[in-house]
Amino acid sequence: MGTLTDLDRQFRETEGELQQGAKRAKDLQDSIDRQQADDRSVIAKMIIWAFVVFVGIVVVAAILGAAFRDWNQMVEPAKFLMGILGSIMLPVVTLVIGYYFGKK
Repeated sequence: MGTLTDLDRQFRETEGELQQGAKRAKDLQDSIDRQQADDRSVIAKMIIWAFVVFVGIVVVAAILGAAFRDWNQMVEPAKFLMGILGSIMLPVVTLVIGYYFGKK
């Protein structure tokens, strides 16, 4: 009978270790998920801020150009900068936001 008691005790210890291992694995996965969410947030914020800063630069450049030069000289550079905003930066911002925040 002593052997069965020893086996029962070993089974209980093993079950306890398995439960602890499962808890550690869940805690580790939760930590990984939080870190990924933080990384996504940082990347998205960087891209959005880059877009906002670039739009600000375009606006300031247009205002300064209009103030110090003839407005007609500013038409081509303004079209170029707006083309960059519309064709490069906006799709990148949309892609980043859709990728990082469009899925769980």
